[in-house]
Amino acid sequence: MITEDEVREFLHRFEQLAAEKDFDLLENHVHENAFFRFNDGDFRGRAAVRRAFQKTWNGSANVKNEKYFLTDIDVLSADQNSATATYTYNWEGQFDGQTFTIKGRGTRVVVRVNGELQIIHEHLSRFPE
Repeated sequence: MITEDEVREFLHRFEQLAAEKDFDLLENHVHENAFFRFNDGDFRGRAAVRRAFQKTWNGSANVKNEKYFLTDIDVLSADQNSATATYTYNWEGQFDGQTFTIKGRGTRVVVRVNGELQIIHEHLSRFPE
């Protein structure tokens, strides 16, 4: 059984690794057939997800004091092989001397593969206005 604590730990570990901006560190945490849905498109398969992350990291190269973190994690379901969680994503930093904060909502579905959790689906979107 995948526990809520295991899901939370996995999500926080993923965000810590993502802060390094090196997809090689994330690769084993993303299922090879993953489907990620972001505001700028849909990305199917680990290679496409890699390109999406790298594009995002390249686009934020001039952001100073960057911090990305999750709050309000709610594990909706968990069983032997999968779990689903929702959360608030937070992105903070400075750009051109101006401080910014961006928040949105996310959903992740994780599955257990060979004893390890992997993200098979992620959907991020902004909060409705």
